[in-house]
Parts: sequence; structure tokens; C-alpha cells
Amino acid sequence: MPAKRKTAKRKSGNPGGGLSTVLIFLLVLIAAAAFYCAYLELGSSDVPDAAVDSFISRDADLEIHYIDVGQGDCSLILWEGASVLIDCGESEYSQTVLDYLEERDVAKLDYIITTHPHSDHMGGMADIVAAVDAGRVIAPRVSGDMTPATKTYENFLSALRVKGMRLTAAKPGTVYTLEGRTALSAEKQAPTLEILAPVTDYDDLNDYSVVVKLRYGSTSYLFTGDIEKRAENDILESGADVSADVLKVAHHGSSSSSGEDFFGAVSPSVCVISCGAGNSYGHPHAETLERISQSGAKCYRTDLCGTVVVYSDGTEFYVKTEKGDENADS
Repeated sequence: MPAKRKTAKRKSGNPGGGLSTVLIFLLVLIAAAAFYCAYLELGSSDVPDAAVDSFISRDADLEIHYIDVGQGDCSLILWEGASVLIDCGESEYSQTVLDYLEERDVAKLDYIITTHPHSDHMGGMADIVAAVDAGRVIAPRVSGDMTPATKTYENFLSALRVKGMRLTAAKPGTVYTLEGRTALSAEKQAPTLEILAPVTDYDDLNDYSVVVKLRYGSTSYLFTGDIEKRAENDILESGADVSADVLKVAHHGSSSSSGEDFFGAVSPSVCVISCGAGNSYGHPHAETLERISQSGAKCYRTDLCGTVVVYSDGTEFYVKTEKGDENADS
């Protein structure tokens, strides 16, 4: 928030007849900070590149990478050495994700979350589990008749067994705190991940998707997997707080998701849609794009923008994209 300007009272004995040099300097700094924060608010595309780069290098310590994996989902959360991977796309993108982790010196994932066992979300997870150490792997507990018997899912479970790991069932209300591994992280309130769903059993694996809310300072980010309107309504009825500044739009922007009530409860300023260029599903659907547009939220699509990255200091956040901000929908 912009700093409050203090009014200086002139003392009768001031030999300079005005404000001291130090006080003038402080007022200039306050004005500059206010201008800087106002520019950064809500990731405005009008922010000068120099201000953005300064914010990222000096202030932002939380990064959320919505990695372009075609017609799939993959999100990477980084904070002070801690890391979380949510989904990874199809198996053909496993090396893309592994290279992305290596480029950012991620040798261990504190948490892996597979939102649901569809290949466009966890197709490459066996390769990732095999190549990268992980602290905890979280997945939905699905009913017996819904447990997939696909080779992809079997490979994933086999990779976990080789590592001596077990799945942790996603339980609504569970909160995980990121543990930073730098000296600075000890001075800050760490980000938290709260599991919001699944809240019951379903007859569609999409509705079993793990829904996660990331909170950092006064900012929040919602990850929704492929939940459709039935699961959205169940989450609302559970009383969960789904409000968020940034929404990873469910099911690649399908019209079967992002219902009016749910989207209104989230009330995001920024939406991110992960989808492949020219995909056969027609994602994102016109109904979803219209709802986002009418809300006034800014929309970033991986098929148009490439990988989308949100940077935050817990108060402000800014969005940068691989292919440039001009590809975003205002």
C-alpha cells in the first residue's frame, strides 16, 4: 500500500527557513515508493520494465510458474528454496518439466500434488518421481470403482514404490506450511497451502481433483485441477474460502467448469488458463472467456502466452509471460 505522507511542521528556530535536507529526501523516497506500488498493483501491463525488474529482483520472493505443457496442467511454486509441483502434463512433457526444474536449481520438491489421475495432469509424474526427490506426494483418495487401471497410473505407483514412498490422501482443511531454506525465510511468515477438495465421492475423476489455496501475506492463489460445476458447488457448500487474487481456471477453460457462483466467490483479478494451441476440445470455451471478461479480470493463456509466471512479495504481485503481455486478454 502507498505509504502515508507526513506533514512536517516548521519550527520557528529553523535557521534554514524550510524543510531540512534529510526530511526532503525522506519525502521523495515515500513518494517514489507510493508511485512504485501503485504501478505494480494487479500486475498492470502499463508498468515500466525497469520497475518490474526491480520488483522481481529486490522484493518478490514467491514465484508461481504456470508451465506451458500443451493441453495439460503444470504449476511450480517456489519460495526461499522450498518448492511445490502441482501436476506435470502428459508423459511427452516430462523432460520439459525436469529441465525446467534443473534450470531453477530445484533438486528436491517439498510437495508433489497430483490433482487427479488423468494423463494430461500426471502423465509424466513417474519420470519426475524417479528423477527428483520429494518430501510428500499428495493425491485424491478415489473410490475403488474409480481407481484407474491405466499404464500411466501404474507406472506412477511403481515409481513411488521404488522410492519407498506412499501417497498422502488430500483431506480438506489440511494446511501445509512451506519451509524456506534461506536465512531470509526465518524472518518472514511462510506461505501456506490449504487443501479445499475433494469433499466427497464422485462418478467423474475430474470432480475428484485436489483443489489447493496458496496464501502468502495478503495475496492468495487458487489451483483447481479439472473440477466441474458439481464439485464447485460442493466446495461452496462446505464453507471453504475460495477467494483468490489469481485463479488457475479449472479444466483448461471448459464451459463445464467456472460456474457463475463459484467464479463469483473466487473473484480473481488474474486468471490463468492452461491449454494447448488448436486443441481438439476447443478449450478455452467462449462461455468461460466471456465470464472472465465480464468480471474485469485479466486472462493469461498458455497457448497464447507460453509459460506464465506470477511474482509476489506477499503484498503486491506481477505477472510476466514467456511470449509477452500483449497476448493476454484484458
